[in-house]
Amino acid sequence: MAARPLEIGEAGVYAGQAIARLREARGWDQQALAERLALAGRAVSQPIVSRMEAGTRRIDVDDLVAVAEVLQVSVGVLLPHAEEPAPVAAAAVGPVRWEAPGPVETALADDIEALGDLQDMEPTHAAVAYRLARQMDGSRPVACEECGSTVQVPNDPRILPNLARELRATVAALVEGRAVDDDDDDDLSDLGAV
Repeated sequence: MAARPLEIGEAGVYAGQAIARLREARGWDQQALAERLALAGRAVSQPIVSRMEAGTRRIDVDDLVAVAEVLQVSVGVLLPHAEEPAPVAAAAVGPVRWEAPGPVETALADDIEALGDLQDMEPTHAAVAYRLARQMDGSRPVACEECGSTVQVPNDPRILPNLARELRATVAALVEGRAVDDDDDDDLSDLGAV
């Protein structure tokens, strides 16, 4: 028995249309979206973006997550809802750009990588530190009440000193668990101490 091709259902068609609306709201063409997906680690060509938007190509979960990340929305925004959300194009707050990590995030990534495996609360501290670094690099997430998603907007330079203090404190908390006990500064065991 020959396998029949999988048809694209209503959710797939909706997702394609949502991707097109969000992309257009940002002023991007399909090639720009494909390039941003490639930068995010998901190699998708412009023709594939075109077929996803037209509903002629199934969108797998990994593609859906990558598209949501690049468009800086939750995956739920790309899926059909019981209630129809507000028009996405009307909810746009100007063009939203996706960029490679900035200098603060890049330096933080190098520092966290040098720590090795993260344990206990360290992954949480690292996630907070990354969010602060991204904010310092020039944008911050803002909840869009009209579309129910989060969009990135430029930072107010007046908040940078506060962000820097918060990032330093977060990194200090991350490294604090790595502090070596200075009570025994030799490499010998305490078996000889009688």
